[in-house]
Amino acid sequence: MVSDISPKATGRLIDSLPNLPLRACSLEETVKADIVCTLTPAHQPVVLNKWLKPGTHINAVGADAEGKEELEPSILIEARVVVDDLRQAIHAGEINVPVSTGIYKKEQIFATLGEIIAGYKQGRTNNEMITVFDSTGLAIEDIAVAGLVYEKARQHGAGVSLNLVD
Repeated sequence: MVSDISPKATGRLIDSLPNLPLRACSLEETVKADIVCTLTPAHQPVVLNKWLKPGTHINAVGADAEGKEELEPSILIEARVVVDDLRQAIHAGEINVPVSTGIYKKEQIFATLGEIIAGYKQGRTNNEMITVFDSTGLAIEDIAVAGLVYEKARQHGAGVSLNLVD
């Protein structure tokens, strides 16, 4: 399910991924998915708590600067929130506006992604829990993904090899 304020943008995305079973939907209908990815430049919430179903996971990616937010603050208050970097998230992530207005406190953040990956803290503990990953983007995440893509490409004989250093 895909939603965008621009029907043309929705159509372009769907057309660009012909092998995936995508369809255009309302925002409210899209948010009822098991996994919701928000990628907007919004400065006011576009995802409302009342639209979510129990067990939803949200990857909040769009709030990447001070003043941006995509999720209604009550979602954060009720959810298990994980951030990639605490300092970045407070200043430029999904939680930045609720923290700056006092609606949400940094102490309410459950964990960092590193703490979950290392096993110091457990992510989802039941199927009804709403979880939010507030991603501000870290170079280490990009490098890890690039490494996986590179290995998959090598395994499948895809891509072009370049000698950049003599």
